[in-house]
Amino acid sequence: MQEYLGLFLDESRENLQALNASILDLERDPDDSQEALNVIFRVAHSLKGMSATMGFEAMAGLTHRMEEVLSALRDGAAPVTTSVTDVLLACLDTLEGMVNQIAEGGTGTGDTDALLARLAAVVAGEALAVAEVAATQTAPAPSTPTTETSTFHIAGLSHYENAMIGEAYERDLRVHEIRVLLDEKCMLKAARAYMVVQKVEGIGELIKSTPPVDDLEREAFERSFVLWVASDRPGDEIRATVHGVSEIASCEVHEITGGDQSSSTTPPVAHLEDPSRDVESVTFPETVEVQTTAGPVETTTKRSKAAPTVRVGTDRLDSLMNLMGEMVIQRTRLTQLATDHDLSDLRSAVEEVTRVTNDLQGLVMKVRMMPVEAVFMRFPRMVRDLGNTLGKQLELVITGEDTELDRTVIDEIGDPLVHMLRNAVDHGLETPDERTAAGKNPVGTVRLSARHEGNNVVIEVSEDGRGINPAALRDLVAKKGLMARTQVDALSDQEAVELVFLPGFSTSEVATDISGRGVGMDAVRDKISGLNGTVQIRSEMGSGSRFTIRLPLTLAIIQALLVTAAGEVYALPLDAIDETVVIARSDTRPVDGTDCMVLRDRVVPLVSLRDRLRIAVDGDESTQLSVVVVKSGTARMGVVVDALIGQQDIVIKHLPEYLGDIAGVSGATILGDGSVALIVDVGALGARTGARA
Repeated sequence: MQEYLGLFLDESRENLQALNASILDLERDPDDSQEALNVIFRVAHSLKGMSATMGFEAMAGLTHRMEEVLSALRDGAAPVTTSVTDVLLACLDTLEGMVNQIAEGGTGTGDTDALLARLAAVVAGEALAVAEVAATQTAPAPSTPTTETSTFHIAGLSHYENAMIGEAYERDLRVHEIRVLLDEKCMLKAARAYMVVQKVEGIGELIKSTPPVDDLEREAFERSFVLWVASDRPGDEIRATVHGVSEIASCEVHEITGGDQSSSTTPPVAHLEDPSRDVESVTFPETVEVQTTAGPVETTTKRSKAAPTVRVGTDRLDSLMNLMGEMVIQRTRLTQLATDHDLSDLRSAVEEVTRVTNDLQGLVMKVRMMPVEAVFMRFPRMVRDLGNTLGKQLELVITGEDTELDRTVIDEIGDPLVHMLRNAVDHGLETPDERTAAGKNPVGTVRLSARHEGNNVVIEVSEDGRGINPAALRDLVAKKGLMARTQVDALSDQEAVELVFLPGFSTSEVATDISGRGVGMDAVRDKISGLNGTVQIRSEMGSGSRFTIRLPLTLAIIQALLVTAAGEVYALPLDAIDETVVIARSDTRPVDGTDCMVLRDRVVPLVSLRDRLRIAVDGDESTQLSVVVVKSGTARMGVVVDALIGQQDIVIKHLPEYLGDIAGVSGATILGDGSVALIVDVGALGARTGARA
């Protein structure tokens, strides 16, 4: 089963994510719960089948008991209450722990006695107080019978297989043992066996195969095999269905009955309709093949309707992107050679290569793209638990979760978003009493959205809370000694709001496990900057705050403007550039000690790339200045360079660790002639200029 472990882990995590979202939907609208219950039931059923197939009995047992609770909820035998959803969420946490344990090489076991006791109490219709008391117990679950499934037993079958048979009886299905013998002249035994299995799965639910289906497909059997199936069809119809396959010598179908389960307190033993057959004499392998129930939202059903997919390791995608980057470098080199030598045939070939590599580059980029839903779906549960802990009523609204972003970027944005959402709930939203007193809805709203803008993805976190008070921030920063009083008083309201990004800054007086430790928003800004992105704040007192993160679609290949400074070539990311202008040096004016220019009635501060990167000046003073107008957050500034070369796709290469952090430089790239050009960190330049919007 190690061959399928990776697939099992991927499928389990996807199912747990769907389970998390559906349980929250159930809690949010218990009166219209049928659809959510159907989703939860099918996901739990899928998890049960996969875990039992892989031999993780603890997971299979827990999900089976969850099915009993969900069945009771669907039938109206138990009400949907907060305590019930708490139990289901606790089961989800335990299942996630089991999956993580399996991923680390464990067996997926855990102490589930308390959870099983709580689930049994819900199924039995006991008072909620009993269920809550049971949650604290460490003793085994109560012996009170819950359903017929929990007491069903056939010697020689696993607990899960017995559970499936019991569940079939609950659904008024028949369970048949099908013994198939192939013709001795059959040349393609595996193909015939596969066709029989397909026919059987078409009329029922396959419980067990002896030998396993994998062995049938490998032709690792003689001429006979045995299938157990749950179906609503009679034995004669099943026999006729099997005989519809060519080269079947014989087919015996025997119905398995459950015996008398109403009066005995001991587990009943099922028997075949033919009493001469001894069930215990039949030996079965430990693994089973399970055909899960079809449903409109089940993972397997979705895949059958979608285009075929193949799971590829991320290391292979990274290697593919690196090779694509090398190809871009060589393409640039060929373009340069065609220009230098002025050969028409070479130019024509280079144009064709450029077209093909552009298409290939776009395809590779798409392969690396993932929807941000993979990150966003982690947050509803976190926000729900946080709101309950703080005693706040809130609603989390998520939009744009299908927006795609490079996998590398997605891997990095989770922690920043966690900080921002926790701050939105803890610091942004008021308590229900405070909101009511302010004339607001006692239920606050936190919004998380994503959208594409050009070659960027914009992610916004907003809330309709109290807003950020600039005056209060000035006082706190001065009080904590993070800045001098004269400095904070000179800040505009927008600049004061951005003081939340100062290292060590916190508005909480007491440190808790939620906030107040002075680590958070500065880490958010550093992480986003490391991804070549920006983060901005907009806040209005009494109306709430909005944090806007702007990220590049990818961190591997970007478009850049090549410029020169002191004889060296530098690259400025094109996404950060507004425009380029050429002005006379005499048109600049000093403002507060900083050279500025006026561009369409707006004052734009200037920064010399030579000065900021501490490049030696050769003393050549030109009367004309080439200026690249860039944006950094809410600020705009003009970067003065010696000359503009042109736009080009570049491959980002990280600087060696021994060079350390170089202020104003985010990486390097290799040009077509083999030389190295540094990539300018526009955000770092902006932080050093004091530029204003």
